[in-house]
Amino acid sequence: MGRKRRKEPKQLKVGDFVFAKVRGFRAWPARVLQEEGNMYQVYFYGTCNIAKVRATQLFDYEKSKVRFGQLNQKKYGLFREAMQHAEKSLAHPGDDQGYFEAKAEKSVEQSSASTTPKDLRKVSGKVILPFIHITGDSD
Repeated sequence: MGRKRRKEPKQLKVGDFVFAKVRGFRAWPARVLQEEGNMYQVYFYGTCNIAKVRATQLFDYEKSKVRFGQLNQKKYGLFREAMQHAEKSLAHPGDDQGYFEAKAEKSVEQSSASTTPKDLRKVSGKVILPFIHITGDSD
């Protein structure tokens, strides 16, 4: 038996194109938004969702395109759109509007999270105050 080689840790950085695997779903084209230790926040093409994914569940886009990017059936319309969006963004990374909007939204959330109290929530850009019942009120 031969020796097992240790895999080198993935060297991903913000803006890299990847396939991200989330339990219950197939590997989906995505782009790295933020690195948080062993976890990465990714933007999924086609659905425009954002999720935290472990480094072990991320695969380089170019190297894994043949493995994960195949369309075997007609029912994968959303996946086909996501692949087309990813290919377009890969060709012109500066024109990836959805990715940059998600990145800007994440930076706003981080800056406001450090300045707003925990009992305040933001819903579609508006600050929502918690409900406080005032005793003795005639309403």
